[in-house]
Amino acid sequence: MADPVLPAWEGDPLSRFLSDAQRNERVSSLKMPDVYALLQRVHVTFQQVGAITEKENNSSLLPTLFLMARAHAAWLAAVRLGLSAQTVEAYPVVRVVIEDAWYALHLAKDPSPPARVEVWLNRDDDAAAEAQCAAEFSIKNVRRTHAALDPTTEAVCHTVYKRTIGLGGHPNERGVLTAMTRTDTGEALTFGAVYLTNDPVLIAAVLKTAVEAAVGALKTFRLIFPERFTIMGVDGDVEKLVGGLNAVFKTVRDLRHRCREWRDI
Repeated sequence: MADPVLPAWEGDPLSRFLSDAQRNERVSSLKMPDVYALLQRVHVTFQQVGAITEKENNSSLLPTLFLMARAHAAWLAAVRLGLSAQTVEAYPVVRVVIEDAWYALHLAKDPSPPARVEVWLNRDDDAAAEAQCAAEFSIKNVRRTHAALDPTTEAVCHTVYKRTIGLGGHPNERGVLTAMTRTDTGEALTFGAVYLTNDPVLIAAVLKTAVEAAVGALKTFRLIFPERFTIMGVDGDVEKLVGGLNAVFKTVRDLRHRCREWRDI
């Protein structure tokens, strides 16, 4: 049975916005084919990790697996926002990719399982349980778990994490002011907030950050399932993603030069 043909979007403001965002997703993928090809490879690697861990029979690792899946889902959401040109709003979702990975690792490396799982599951029992969960899963605490196992990747993840906060994860000045317009007519100076940017540098920058977050998350997952990553060749796939990341996004100067031809997004 063929999929039904959906009617065109209506002409109201919300429908026009959604229609424009959808169009931008496709246009961005066509204007940046090498970037999009890299995103496709990241998605496949996430899928591969899901496939090699889906039959895990250790029940205490179930919440870890749930969080790994949510990291992948958050990454997909961030990619959609980035491709649609809703760049400022993409950064909070990229941040979630890293947080999900840190939570997953912190749960998996519990020295007295299932103590951490119980704290996480019981968060909403009462105010005391909420406070205990907040303390146990503070960013400082989950970072400490990661740093003890892989300080290099933790440092990279933390750098990306801080960038997402600065550019939109919190309502900081860089995020708010990056996608703004300034019009000076001589008689009046007008500022406007841009919801869907036409600046390809901003689009490419958030997609680069999303790939960096994905690589950090995948390397974090390796600490949970090192044997499976090695046996199934996922280690090599992740390193190829790093090579692709470095090749596609060389330097800020190179990125800006390439983006000049994408201005009609």
